[in-house]
Amino acid sequence: MTWKFPSVVIENLQPLLDGGHYPIKRILGEDLGVEADIFKDGHDVVAAVLKWRVVGKRAWRETPMNFVDNDRWRGVCTLYDEAIHEYTVEAWTDTFRSWQSEFEKKFEAGVSDLRSEALEGAAIVEAAAKRARDRTDRERLLEFSEQISKGANSEVYAVAQSPELEVLMATYPDRSDATQYGPAPRVIVDRPAALFGAWYEFFPRSAEGVDDSSYWSHQSQGAEQLAHLRAGRPGRAVGDRQRGRRT
Repeated sequence: MTWKFPSVVIENLQPLLDGGHYPIKRILGEDLGVEADIFKDGHDVVAAVLKWRVVGKRAWRETPMNFVDNDRWRGVCTLYDEAIHEYTVEAWTDTFRSWQSEFEKKFEAGVSDLRSEALEGAAIVEAAAKRARDRTDRERLLEFSEQISKGANSEVYAVAQSPELEVLMATYPDRSDATQYGPAPRVIVDRPAALFGAWYEFFPRSAEGVDDSSYWSHQSQGAEQLAHLRAGRPGRAVGDRQRGRRT
């Protein structure tokens, strides 16, 4: 298989722990903010999404990423499953916004012959109509495509600015040249108690001290103290009952 250089470059993804060799950690219900440098050659506009899923599942969840500054993009998701997740960034060339930007610049600069640009835009919108899963969306996209192909320059300029068209095109993007960051880093999502948990060493033989039958406590006697510890109540100090006899 011939290796193909990615059309969109994704670098410097954060957060990462030791370059992604170890998973980061978050608490159940906590936001995970992810940033990355995303760019490509030329003047085309790019689009990107933050993707995440529980390890082992096939389907990804995703949310759009927003441009921050100087090739830096940021996306935020909320983690609701107490499990190990993986997350990544996917980016592609936004053909519609690239065409939209080019047409606007030429129209505002006073270029009169924009027939080929209008036909190009109509083809891009028509292709999105074929990807649309909703019948109403598909019909609206075909209407926009016809308006762009047959309209005058000023009409095409107005249609290209339509918020409805922008939403529809963002809903059914062309991801044929999409690039995905890999390998996907992992994040361990833990219960809220992990924020303030602590480690304890527990010695059953010293849990109850000395009784009348033996010098050291048995496992069964030590087990009685576990209920107190789980409830947040301290157990007896080591050797508290018969400390005097030991000396």
